[in-house]
Amino acid sequence: MADPASSKKKAYKIEFLCEGEIKAFPWKDKFESMARRLLREEGCEKDVNIVLCSDEFVRNMNRDYRGLDKVTDVLSYEWHEEGFLGEIYIARDQVKRQAPEYGNTFFAEMKRVIVHGLLHLSGYDHIKAADRKVMRKRECEFLGLDPYKEQA
Repeated sequence: MADPASSKKKAYKIEFLCEGEIKAFPWKDKFESMARRLLREEGCEKDVNIVLCSDEFVRNMNRDYRGLDKVTDVLSYEWHEEGFLGEIYIARDQVKRQAPEYGNTFFAEMKRVIVHGLLHLSGYDHIKAADRKVMRKRECEFLGLDPYKEQA
C-alpha cells in the first residue's frame, strides 16, 4: 500500500525579498495568498522569488539581460530547475510613479505588477498583439478590473 504522505504535493515557497536599501516588502501576506491562488489556477505551483528593488537595480537588469537601458516596472525570469518557477523583480519607485497612470493606488499597482510577473512565469507574453490580448484578458479577469482601458 502506498504511503499517504508520499502522495501529497510538495509545499512550494513564495519568497518576498528586498534588494539594497529597501528594508520591507509591503503587504506580503496579502500578496502571498493572491500569488498562491493565481499559481494554483495556472497549474504552476512551484517556488517563486519576488524581489522588491530600486529603479537602478531593475534598469541594470533590463540593460544587461534585455538590452534595454531603461527602468521598467517588473521583470520576470523563468528558471528551468525542478520545483522552481522563477523570479520577479519589481522597481518599487517606478511602480509608485506609474500607479496613477493606471488609476491605481500603490497597493493596487503592486498587485497588478505581481500578477503580471506571475503570468509571465506561467507562460504568458505580450510581444505579439494576439498574445498581448490573451495575457491582458487573463490579467483583467484575475484582478477583476481593467487597468489597461486607458492604455489602449
